[in-house]
Amino acid sequence: MGKKLLSGICLVFLCFSVYAQTGLKIIVEENNGKLTIIRSQGKTRELIIPETINDKPVTVIGEGAFTRKGLTLVTIPDSVIEIAEGAFSYNELTTLVIGNSVETIGRGAFSNNKLNDLTIGTGVKSIGMGAFAGNELANVTLPEGVTSIEPYAFFYNKLRVVTIPDNVTTIGEGAFSTNQIFTLVIGGSVTEIGDGAFFNNRLTSITIPDSVTALGKRVFESRITRRNSVPPVDYVDEKGEVLYTTANNFDTYFTTTGKRAGKYTFSRDGWAFEE
Repeated sequence: MGKKLLSGICLVFLCFSVYAQTGLKIIVEENNGKLTIIRSQGKTRELIIPETINDKPVTVIGEGAFTRKGLTLVTIPDSVIEIAEGAFSYNELTTLVIGNSVETIGRGAFSNNKLNDLTIGTGVKSIGMGAFAGNELANVTLPEGVTSIEPYAFFYNKLRVVTIPDNVTTIGEGAFSTNQIFTLVIGGSVTEIGDGAFFNNRLTSITIPDSVTALGKRVFESRITRRNSVPPVDYVDEKGEVLYTTANNFDTYFTTTGKRAGKYTFSRDGWAFEE
């Protein structure tokens, strides 16, 4: 069966908040007995997506399907396997539950919301570029099945403690940059960490496995220096590239240890290493 637009099917949510408007009309498309949400019209604050509509499973939430709809809460059912690019971007989401069948979270899918309560389903394997960027997450539990965290996936949140699961192999550029992370444990399968992946945090404890073979530039660099010290001093070239900094400069210390796997801790006296 080819694609079929089910124009007669819509889900209408009535809201009484002063911020709500007329409700939400959701347009779905059928493809081989499965449904994709392709777009929506109107606004609502809370949305629970059903697993089936007319006995057909909802499996894909399409690109930009719920962008700028005023959403504050959404629940995604276990029937959904893919959340496409920008699907829920630019809302006011504070709470999000992602079903256990979702495997792929697309680029910017939940970017620029107000998320502070996030549950990621156990089936997720790939977290796309900027998927949760620009939110207010203080903590997140990454499922064991995740294998890839793309660039800027959690950029500009409020994360404090991060544990990378053992099945993750790549962490993209800036993936966790500009958070408040002070403790970081990297899982034993990670082989590649991109430039600035954990840049601009408050790192005082980093555990690096021996699986890492490619470590980018300024991965763990922090603007936090020793307590009560003067602000950092940067040495740059004519293009503005930082050549050396007196900030919490992990790269320099890591090199002096021979880039060994183990646990690194930061205190008033600087970085220290233990195997």
